[in-house]
Amino acid sequence: MRGTVSTDQRVYHYESPFLKQGEHGLTLSQLRAQFIKELLNNPRAKYVTENYALEKEQRRINVWKKDGKTLSEDELSRIDTIIPRIFETN
Repeated sequence: MRGTVSTDQRVYHYESPFLKQGEHGLTLSQLRAQFIKELLNNPRAKYVTENYALEKEQRRINVWKKDGKTLSEDELSRIDTIIPRIFETN
């Protein structure tokens, strides 16, 4: 796993000196939309209506469930694959 998980398994953290934002004209909102569509494998998924939150602080990204539940191993694996692909290549 490239990222780390909080001790209570509720928050996934990803930190990288290569994080980018706004390249190719994409805003954080657009990147969040791309993240939720890939995470749920649903091109119609909407970030605001799904149960995941994503914040970006300079070179660190945090992902958690809005309902406060823990992230499953499957969710962590998918998030760990998707985050670097979206935020380091866009």
